[in-house]
Amino acid sequence: MREKPSNPIMDRFTLDPDGLRSPSKRTQSWLRRTSYRGEEEFDQLLMHARGRGQNGDRESLHSAAEVSYLAAERSRKRDPELAAELFLDAVRYSWLFTVRTLPSEGVTGADQTRYRETTEIYNTSLEQLLRLTHRVKELNGKRVIRMPLSGRTLQFEVPFQTQWMSADQLGAFEFVSDFELTNLRKHHRRRGLGVPLMVKRKRNNAAPDLEKYYATDLSLPVTAVARFDTEDDIRIQLFDPRESDGIAVDNRLYMLESDLSAPLAWFLTDPEKGVLDTLGLFRPDKARRVEGLYMVTPYDPDRIPVLMVHGLWSSPITWMEMFNDLQADPELREKYQFWFYLYPTGEPLTTAAANLRERLREVRRRCDPYGRNRTLDQMVVVGHSMGGLMSYLLTVNSEDKLWNALSEIPVDKIEGGPEIQDEVRRVFFFESDRSVDRIITIASPFSGSGFANKFTQWLSGSIISLPDVTSQLSEQIFHQNNQSLWDRMFAPRTSLDSLSSNSAILSLVRHTSTPPDVIHHNVVGVCTGRKKGDWSDGVVKYTSASRSDVESEIVVEACHSAVHRHEETIREVARILREHLRQTGRHIIVRGDENSNIRPASEGHPATNVAP
Repeated sequence: MREKPSNPIMDRFTLDPDGLRSPSKRTQSWLRRTSYRGEEEFDQLLMHARGRGQNGDRESLHSAAEVSYLAAERSRKRDPELAAELFLDAVRYSWLFTVRTLPSEGVTGADQTRYRETTEIYNTSLEQLLRLTHRVKELNGKRVIRMPLSGRTLQFEVPFQTQWMSADQLGAFEFVSDFELTNLRKHHRRRGLGVPLMVKRKRNNAAPDLEKYYATDLSLPVTAVARFDTEDDIRIQLFDPRESDGIAVDNRLYMLESDLSAPLAWFLTDPEKGVLDTLGLFRPDKARRVEGLYMVTPYDPDRIPVLMVHGLWSSPITWMEMFNDLQADPELREKYQFWFYLYPTGEPLTTAAANLRERLREVRRRCDPYGRNRTLDQMVVVGHSMGGLMSYLLTVNSEDKLWNALSEIPVDKIEGGPEIQDEVRRVFFFESDRSVDRIITIASPFSGSGFANKFTQWLSGSIISLPDVTSQLSEQIFHQNNQSLWDRMFAPRTSLDSLSSNSAILSLVRHTSTPPDVIHHNVVGVCTGRKKGDWSDGVVKYTSASRSDVESEIVVEACHSAVHRHEETIREVARILREHLRQTGRHIIVRGDENSNIRPASEGHPATNVAP
């Protein structure tokens, strides 16, 4: 959090002999051009600007906005009610300059600079107004505020409601300008009108089936815009910038100021999220309580799911660099929704994959109980490291190969009762998930990892605490196959055991391929080794991570824990997602008719959703 909020306009003001801020050179130049001869008192300057404005002088609106802002800052401490009124005046004058005085050909050159200066006064003044009227930072999309001196009213509303962006789901908020982004590589923001906010989403009790998939205290981007359709009709409109690119005024589109990265970074600052990876590896018995699918965007039946599966000693947090970049792409944001699977990575690969299959069946039952949504059958799964193996296992049929590699005893002869036998069938007998259309595997040890050696297998079995059902299943299999004490010591019990090159599950992976109707892309990381045969990402050798039976494969110069965050990998994933849209016939369609009378008013941004 910054010591002082970011303020883009303070440096443009001049200082008077007393060290107080005075109008900018732009406003002083306008005063000279308009033959102003009065004192540099704010009330006299405002009277002059208002008088010139009545004669159609558009620059007077900018000057009036600037002087109102300076007057508000001067009176803020001694008279906050007056300051709020003056900030509102500054917002109104800059709004009028912005929406009523643009040339028909748009904003270019020097006009663009002046336009941006005025919109920054608008944005900053609106932010200061919201700070004064929201001592308690709780956003209410139905609130009405009466100004203390003038009696003017501010009507809050959500004009373009979405499944998350509704008046009832807005909670505690912070101003983006109060924070400095440090935990994400790229900061995705856009210039325009409005004040970017970060808002904690309240849970929606009306949709309990879906609420279980939404993380607690999930933060979302919101842009606040003050709209003046008449002098007394003042609406504070709240937009989701992921869904609305701009607002339309008099058949002209005005882009929204937005920040998509800051709310994500704010969400990631929760210290509890930082221990999920370690908890999931060493105490999978405790981590089971948080295992499951999580959505960070609202479920949308018209968007293709992209499921991201993390690897060993990791959590969904590891995907946030990639998600931050992918969600900033309006084309991908328009057509995809992003899901994340969190699982205890200490459990055997077979158990983790079985749990993932169950979660996908469950979400399908909840979101599409009649199986009619074709979009859910076009899912893309992206997996890193062990998560890539899990993604791959979603596409293959085990038949009886996996079980036969572990035991010669028929399942119905396994001792331990129906519960153990059912668990054997659930874990070791599976079919491909027909909803998976394409997979992207990243730094995945298809032939195992050298880190899964005898010592690490023994050590992991000693310190990783498995859930009771998983432990009982392993013990039953070992006991009934009459394995020696030595064999039991190094038998597959944990995830590290599963990644041994001679494990049964990796034998199945090596000797199968994805079905013809499932497209497989692969990314291999390399950061050590001079010769190709010696290449490695520090954990997985190139020879283990590379496959010859894939649609595409690239090599990225990055080590194991960084390859999925690497910009080249993210670009490749974005390319594949666009290719997927073309091949599924779901081309990007920009919302809005190209023959519409609505035209962009700033900086040439394409319009997607437009809020009236």
